[in-house]
Amino acid sequence: MATEVKLPEVGDNIASATVVNVLVKVGDTVALNQPIIEIETDKAVVEVPSDAAGTVKEIKVNTGDNVPVGNVILVLEGEGAGGVAAPSTQTDQTSSTSPQAEPESSLVPQPAATSAAPAAGATEVKLPEVGDNISSATVVNVLVKAGDTISKDQPIVEIETDKAVVEVPSDAAGTVKEIRVKAGDSVPVGGVLLVLEGGAGGASAPAAPKAEAPRQEAPKAQPQQSNQGSPTQAPGSHVAQNEGPKAAPALLAVNGRQVAHAAPSVRRLARELGVDINTVGGTGIAGRISEEDVRRTAGSPTVAAPAAASQAQPAAQAAPAVQAQPLPDFSKWGNIRKEDFNGVRKATVRSMANAWASVPMVTHFDKADITVMEQVRKSFGARVEKAGGKLTMTAILMKVVANALRKFPKFAAAIDVANGQVIFRDYINLGVAVDTPSGLLVPVIKDVDRKSITEISVELGEIAGKARDRKLKPDEMAGGVFNISNLGGIGGYGFTPIVNPPDVAILGVSRSAFEPVWNKDKGEFEPRFLMPLSLSYDHRLIDGADAARFVRYICESLEDPFLISL
Repeated sequence: MATEVKLPEVGDNIASATVVNVLVKVGDTVALNQPIIEIETDKAVVEVPSDAAGTVKEIKVNTGDNVPVGNVILVLEGEGAGGVAAPSTQTDQTSSTSPQAEPESSLVPQPAATSAAPAAGATEVKLPEVGDNISSATVVNVLVKAGDTISKDQPIVEIETDKAVVEVPSDAAGTVKEIRVKAGDSVPVGGVLLVLEGGAGGASAPAAPKAEAPRQEAPKAQPQQSNQGSPTQAPGSHVAQNEGPKAAPALLAVNGRQVAHAAPSVRRLARELGVDINTVGGTGIAGRISEEDVRRTAGSPTVAAPAAASQAQPAAQAAPAVQAQPLPDFSKWGNIRKEDFNGVRKATVRSMANAWASVPMVTHFDKADITVMEQVRKSFGARVEKAGGKLTMTAILMKVVANALRKFPKFAAAIDVANGQVIFRDYINLGVAVDTPSGLLVPVIKDVDRKSITEISVELGEIAGKARDRKLKPDEMAGGVFNISNLGGIGGYGFTPIVNPPDVAILGVSRSAFEPVWNKDKGEFEPRFLMPLSLSYDHRLIDGADAARFVRYICESLEDPFLISL
């Protein structure tokens, strides 16, 4: 039996939406409430969940299509699809479905999804969590083929996330029976990569039946979560009423994982407001959690105090999207070319817009006289090369900045606005901006204050090379407390780097040049090699005088190399 999945109502006064991304392909097995497309309306980009389960027989839309509400998105077939009412009936019954009936319907497709799993003795290898805030990844290369015998932890695919290209190891051993992905596919976390048989079967075959237990318990868990918010009087009871019939859709079992039914932007908002996304009752389509649902939950007494302050920040962060104006038709004036954002550019757009909207930044400028330091650098360069590194000014700056952060710990701190606290991080992990063909990447070198300049030089060369080759692991781009962006090798005499929250400062370095400097002892000008520095900082935590002292400390350390060792 075939089932048509149609575009549901997506908001008041919204008659159509534009398809941004198709999340499934022909032949995929789709579970009830699994996101199938991303659409853009006048107000937001949202994922549209399937209101039926089955195997995708035909996809009726493409990226860029404008689809009216009620039009067919795709056609499902198979047992899972046959057991779900036709879309017209489903739409008519949505508002009248009883609280008891909805949890049952949400469990119906789960056995169907399990039935698509391999037979006993076979194991599905799925895409694991690959980093914070990463919900999917693009397959760059498949490293095995059907019939290969693989061992546990052997790399099986290369994937590209927003930040890097990484290898994904197998979590089981056996013979490759089927490969479910190919180069270019976008795979959600938890999506099946391949199927193994043989040695791996005994370990993972029982996993599918066991996964039914959490699914059956999910409807029970949600009322408990609602009760946690029940101390709120009027608002709390209203939220509980909303969560009742939506309890099952709020936590979805997708590929054996319990996930909250919310878009990445909504998850990010929940983290910013200190709300556990799994405790939020969704009032959207099929129990989908909206930003308003998260804000409503944040208004409960458990987080009432910080709610007002913390809500102001997401509101400011949303401003750039609201203010964005439609572009004119540039083709009227000549030929144009369009290029989709790659993963790095998407991440940059998000993080920079958030930073600019949420952090009140000030930039302090100064110049360091590195005439003597440059002579020292050249004289010790050969020694560092023997150790496998290159003695660059960036490596020297990292050591100097590490010393400065020990003396001025506020510059390595983070602001917790919700709780009204400053979090001092007693470790010195420094991020270094690296220019790559794919965009700007910021690998992080750990414990810089405990390493020599030679060790920093070696590690900096290695990690910068991995960044340019997109081979960085997620852990190699996380945990930083302060960033350095050195454009001196390219040019320019000054710029204002952007603070990337939760950090509170970033140091920019421009091209050094000889300038005339007055020598009062000699009574004459003399040429000195000066390095321009620009420190951008979060003025909510750092005052101008603090910034001036911090930069002056760095300048003085660079002007007298002996100070670095003190």
